[in-house]
Amino acid sequence: MKLFPLIALTASLLTSDLAFAAEQTVTLNVANATCELCGPIVKRALGKVPGVLAVDVSEAASGAIAKVRFDDSQANVAALIAATTNAGYPSSVSP
Repeated sequence: MKLFPLIALTASLLTSDLAFAAEQTVTLNVANATCELCGPIVKRALGKVPGVLAVDVSEAASGAIAKVRFDDSQANVAALIAATTNAGYPSSVSP
């Protein structure tokens, strides 16, 4: 019987972090993404980041715009920017 309170406490501590996880959306301006193949490369790079739920890439005048929906308990904006930059397409948060 003394084991039950310990199990309950452990379970509540493990699940409490899930309450703080939230779905976020960020729009990134992606530089140098000016050809037809660039969009799919950017989308694939962002899709490989753990926690990314959806990516939509569209063309823009000076590159591309990427709208990324992600779980903020697994991913963050810095990781998304690093992913595009490592793929050859530096990005920044759209104002």
